[in-house]
Amino acid sequence: MNLRNPSVTTSLIIINIVVFLVGMMVQKDALLGIAFPSSHEKESIFHILGAYSWFTCFMEGQIWRMVTYQFLHANLGHLIFNMWALYFFGPVIEQIMGSRKFLAYYLACGVSGALFSSLLASMGLYVSLPTNAETMQAVNALAQYVGYEGIVMPWQMIPMVGASAAIYGVMVAATFLFPDVRISLLFPPVTLKLRTFALLIIIFASATILFNWSNAGGEAGHLGGIIMGAIIMICWKLHHKFTYNR
Repeated sequence: MNLRNPSVTTSLIIINIVVFLVGMMVQKDALLGIAFPSSHEKESIFHILGAYSWFTCFMEGQIWRMVTYQFLHANLGHLIFNMWALYFFGPVIEQIMGSRKFLAYYLACGVSGALFSSLLASMGLYVSLPTNAETMQAVNALAQYVGYEGIVMPWQMIPMVGASAAIYGVMVAATFLFPDVRISLLFPPVTLKLRTFALLIIIFASATILFNWSNAGGEAGHLGGIIMGAIIMICWKLHHKFTYNR
């Protein structure tokens, strides 16, 4: 990891770590505490200003949150897992794509993850918050607190953070380019082809959404990053095949 002239991958890892550490030190009352006063939760100032939700992004017009949420993490384990995966997959994909295209690809997969999670939530494919009268009243009280006068559904308020969708997109790129490379997992301790690993990830994410297991919204985001990554890589391979066969 060259810190004097860092790659995009190295820069992304550094930014994510710095944002997490500063966020641990600078915290304020969580906005959802306005709707649910009994929670008494604190959260990073960066989460308040940069986490993605459909409400803040599109109903309040804070479009940048589709990007900024990708640099925020829920806890230390979340950060470590994501940065380890980025360190593992990122450098080789950046070398093949080039720094600018890699960054654009990374961010596009992250944006897709946020939008896909909201899409599936709007379709009722997973439950983020119950739509009972008490929850509806609390959520709309929060909307009115920040100056929004329309009706808000609970799923539109759920905040989303993490680089996972972008990193799953990077993993997809690695799978397209090196499908038969074998990787060893720490847990469970098995060795398998990258293609098989990607397939298992997709199956797990899909099952989590369909059966509304824990973190269904997060897995919807992961699946969104995977889908965008696959679309871009299919176009990438077709472009290169056409170019080299002319």
